[in-house]
Amino acid sequence: MKHRTYIGALLLAATLHAQAESAPDLARLQTCAACHGDRGQGNPALGAPRLAGQQADYLLQQLHGFKEGRRGYDTRDSHGAQMRAVVASLDEADFAPLAHHYAGQDVGPGSTLYQADSSGKVAYQGTCAACHGTEAEGYAHLKTANLRILDPAYLERQLSHYAQGLRGADGHADQHGIWMRGIALQIGGDAERKAIVDYIGSLAAGN
Repeated sequence: MKHRTYIGALLLAATLHAQAESAPDLARLQTCAACHGDRGQGNPALGAPRLAGQQADYLLQQLHGFKEGRRGYDTRDSHGAQMRAVVASLDEADFAPLAHHYAGQDVGPGSTLYQADSSGKVAYQGTCAACHGTEAEGYAHLKTANLRILDPAYLERQLSHYAQGLRGADGHADQHGIWMRGIALQIGGDAERKAIVDYIGSLAAGN
Protein backbone atom coordinates (compact mmCIF):
# COMPACT_ATOMS: atom_id res chain seq x y z
CA MET A 1 0.00 0.00 0.00
CA LYS A 2 2.81 2.39 0.92
CA HIS A 3 4.55 1.53 -2.35
CA ARG A 4 1.43 2.41 -4.38
CA THR A 5 1.01 5.65 -2.45
CA TYR A 6 4.64 6.58 -3.14
CA ILE A 7 4.29 5.86 -6.87
CA GLY A 8 1.07 7.88 -6.97
CA ALA A 9 2.75 10.83 -5.31
CA LEU A 10 5.62 10.69 -7.80
CA LEU A 11 3.18 10.63 -10.75
CA LEU A 12 1.25 13.57 -9.32
CA ALA A 13 4.45 15.55 -8.79
CA ALA A 14 5.57 14.80 -12.34
CA THR A 15 2.20 15.87 -13.73
CA LEU A 16 2.22 19.14 -11.78
CA HIS A 17 5.80 19.80 -12.87
CA ALA A 18 4.91 19.20 -16.53
CA GLN A 19 1.89 21.50 -16.25
CA ALA A 20 4.04 24.22 -14.68
CA GLU A 21 6.60 23.86 -17.45
CA SER A 22 3.92 24.06 -20.15
CA ALA A 23 2.46 27.35 -18.91
CA PRO A 24 4.06 30.29 -20.74
CA ASP A 25 5.40 33.21 -18.78
CA LEU A 26 2.93 36.09 -18.62
CA ALA A 27 5.56 38.64 -19.68
CA ARG A 28 6.32 36.53 -22.76
CA LEU A 29 2.65 36.38 -23.65
CA GLN A 30 2.41 40.14 -23.35
CA THR A 31 5.38 40.52 -25.67
CA CYS A 32 3.62 38.37 -28.29
CA ALA A 33 0.26 40.05 -27.72
CA ALA A 34 1.63 43.47 -28.70
CA CYS A 35 1.55 42.39 -32.35
CA HIS A 36 -0.34 39.10 -32.50
CA GLY A 37 -3.25 40.01 -30.22
CA ASP A 38 -4.23 38.98 -26.72
CA ARG A 39 -5.44 35.57 -27.91
CA GLY A 40 -3.06 35.16 -30.82
CA GLN A 41 -5.75 36.20 -33.29
CA GLY A 42 -3.24 38.11 -35.40
CA ASN A 43 -3.24 41.68 -36.69
CA PRO A 44 -3.11 42.03 -40.50
CA ALA A 45 -2.59 45.79 -40.19
CA LEU A 46 0.74 45.07 -38.47
CA GLY A 47 1.58 42.17 -40.75
CA ALA A 48 1.31 39.83 -37.74
CA PRO A 49 -0.17 36.42 -38.59
CA ARG A 50 -2.67 34.54 -36.50
CA LEU A 51 -1.05 32.12 -34.07
CA ALA A 52 -4.19 30.72 -32.46
CA GLY A 53 -4.91 27.20 -33.66
CA GLN A 54 -1.66 26.91 -35.60
CA GLN A 55 0.32 23.66 -35.59
CA ALA A 56 2.43 23.65 -32.42
CA ASP A 57 5.44 21.98 -34.01
CA TYR A 58 5.37 24.50 -36.85
CA LEU A 59 5.31 27.42 -34.39
CA LEU A 60 8.17 25.88 -32.43
CA GLN A 61 10.19 25.42 -35.61
CA GLN A 62 9.64 29.04 -36.62
CA LEU A 63 10.72 30.35 -33.23
CA HIS A 64 13.95 28.39 -33.49
CA GLY A 65 14.36 29.64 -37.05
CA PHE A 66 14.13 33.28 -35.97
CA LYS A 67 16.44 32.67 -33.02
CA GLU A 68 19.08 30.99 -35.16
CA GLY A 69 18.89 33.40 -38.09
CA ARG A 70 17.24 31.01 -40.52
CA ARG A 71 14.33 33.40 -40.86
CA GLY A 72 14.26 37.20 -40.73
CA TYR A 73 17.84 37.30 -42.02
CA ASP A 74 17.16 39.80 -44.84
CA THR A 75 16.46 43.42 -43.88
CA ARG A 76 14.09 43.72 -46.85
CA ASP A 77 11.80 41.37 -44.96
CA SER A 78 10.92 44.06 -42.44
CA HIS A 79 8.32 42.00 -40.57
CA GLY A 80 10.66 39.02 -40.35
CA ALA A 81 13.57 41.16 -39.18
CA GLN A 82 11.36 42.68 -36.49
CA MET A 83 10.25 39.25 -35.33
CA ARG A 84 13.84 38.04 -35.28
CA ALA A 85 14.76 40.90 -32.96
CA VAL A 86 11.86 40.06 -30.63
CA VAL A 87 12.72 36.35 -30.52
CA ALA A 88 16.36 37.19 -29.78
CA SER A 89 15.18 38.48 -26.40
CA LEU A 90 13.49 35.17 -25.54
CA ASP A 91 15.05 32.11 -23.96
CA GLU A 92 14.69 28.88 -25.86
CA ALA A 93 12.99 27.45 -22.78
CA ASP A 94 10.10 29.82 -23.57
CA PHE A 95 9.52 28.40 -27.04
CA ALA A 96 7.64 25.17 -26.33
CA PRO A 97 5.24 26.70 -23.77
CA LEU A 98 4.44 29.56 -26.16
CA ALA A 99 3.97 27.25 -29.15
CA HIS A 100 1.63 24.91 -27.28
CA HIS A 101 -0.27 27.79 -25.70
CA TYR A 102 -1.12 29.39 -29.03
CA ALA A 103 -1.80 26.07 -30.73
CA GLY A 104 -4.48 25.47 -28.10
CA GLN A 105 -6.24 28.81 -28.55
CA ASP A 106 -9.54 28.93 -30.45
CA VAL A 107 -10.65 32.28 -31.84
CA GLY A 108 -12.96 30.86 -34.50
CA PRO A 109 -12.79 31.27 -38.28
CA GLY A 110 -11.57 34.35 -40.08
CA SER A 111 -14.11 37.05 -40.81
CA THR A 112 -13.46 37.27 -44.55
CA LEU A 113 -14.27 34.55 -47.05
CA TYR A 114 -12.56 34.88 -50.41
CA GLN A 115 -13.98 33.79 -53.74
CA ALA A 116 -11.77 31.54 -55.82
CA ASP A 117 -11.91 30.13 -59.31
CA SER A 118 -10.98 26.62 -60.39
CA SER A 119 -7.47 27.64 -61.46
CA GLY A 120 -6.54 28.43 -57.87
CA LYS A 121 -7.69 25.03 -56.69
CA VAL A 122 -5.79 23.25 -59.45
CA ALA A 123 -2.61 25.23 -58.75
CA TYR A 124 -2.92 24.66 -54.99
CA GLN A 125 -3.44 20.92 -55.34
CA GLY A 126 -0.47 20.68 -57.69
CA THR A 127 2.01 22.66 -55.60
CA CYS A 128 0.87 22.87 -51.97
CA ALA A 129 -1.45 20.01 -51.03
CA ALA A 130 1.20 17.31 -50.64
CA CYS A 131 2.70 19.11 -47.61
CA HIS A 132 -0.12 21.34 -46.38
CA GLY A 133 -3.08 19.02 -46.98
CA THR A 134 -5.94 19.06 -49.45
CA GLU A 135 -7.84 21.47 -47.17
CA ALA A 136 -4.75 23.55 -46.28
CA GLU A 137 -4.94 22.29 -42.70
CA GLY A 138 -1.23 21.49 -42.38
CA TYR A 139 0.33 18.35 -40.95
CA ALA A 140 1.82 18.18 -37.46
CA HIS A 141 4.22 15.35 -38.37
CA LEU A 142 5.60 17.38 -41.30
CA LYS A 143 5.74 20.61 -39.26
CA THR A 144 3.76 22.39 -41.97
CA ALA A 145 1.51 25.35 -41.27
CA ASN A 146 -2.26 25.42 -41.23
CA LEU A 147 -2.64 27.88 -44.09
CA ARG A 148 -6.37 28.47 -43.94
CA ILE A 149 -6.14 30.38 -40.64
CA LEU A 150 -3.64 32.86 -42.14
CA ASP A 151 -4.79 36.07 -43.79
CA PRO A 152 -4.30 36.25 -47.58
CA ALA A 153 -2.01 39.30 -47.46
CA TYR A 154 0.38 37.42 -45.18
CA LEU A 155 0.31 34.33 -47.39
CA GLU A 156 0.97 36.33 -50.54
CA ARG A 157 3.83 38.19 -48.86
CA GLN A 158 5.47 34.96 -47.71
CA LEU A 159 5.22 33.35 -51.14
CA SER A 160 6.77 36.46 -52.67
CA HIS A 161 9.55 36.43 -50.10
CA TYR A 162 10.32 32.80 -50.82
CA ALA A 163 10.47 33.51 -54.55
CA GLN A 164 12.77 36.50 -53.96
CA GLY A 165 15.04 34.63 -51.55
CA LEU A 166 14.11 36.83 -48.59
CA ARG A 167 13.01 33.59 -46.98
CA GLY A 168 14.25 30.09 -47.71
CA ALA A 169 17.59 31.07 -49.26
CA ASP A 170 20.48 28.61 -49.35
CA GLY A 171 23.00 29.38 -46.64
CA HIS A 172 20.32 30.66 -44.28
CA ALA A 173 17.19 28.52 -44.22
CA ASP A 174 16.52 25.06 -42.87
CA GLN A 175 15.42 22.23 -45.16
CA HIS A 176 11.73 23.18 -44.90
CA GLY A 177 12.49 26.73 -45.96
CA ILE A 178 14.61 25.61 -48.89
CA TRP A 179 11.85 23.25 -50.05
CA MET A 180 9.31 26.06 -49.79
CA ARG A 181 11.49 28.36 -51.85
CA GLY A 182 11.64 25.68 -54.54
CA ILE A 183 7.84 25.42 -54.53
CA ALA A 184 7.41 29.20 -54.67
CA LEU A 185 9.67 29.34 -57.71
CA GLN A 186 7.42 26.84 -59.48
CA ILE A 187 4.42 29.17 -59.18
CA GLY A 188 3.81 30.96 -62.47
CA GLY A 189 3.95 34.59 -61.44
CA ASP A 190 1.71 37.03 -59.61
CA ALA A 191 -1.59 35.87 -61.12
CA GLU A 192 -1.12 32.21 -60.17
CA ARG A 193 0.16 33.15 -56.72
CA LYS A 194 -2.96 35.27 -56.11
CA ALA A 195 -5.19 32.46 -57.39
CA ILE A 196 -3.63 30.05 -54.89
CA VAL A 197 -3.97 32.53 -52.03
CA ASP A 198 -7.60 33.25 -52.93
CA TYR A 199 -8.31 29.52 -52.99
CA ILE A 200 -6.81 29.09 -49.52
CA GLY A 201 -8.90 32.06 -48.38
CA SER A 202 -12.01 30.35 -49.72
CA LEU A 203 -11.36 27.49 -47.28
CA ALA A 204 -11.39 29.81 -44.25
CA ALA A 205 -14.97 28.90 -43.32
CA GLY A 206 -13.74 25.44 -42.40
CA ASN A 207 -11.40 26.69 -39.62
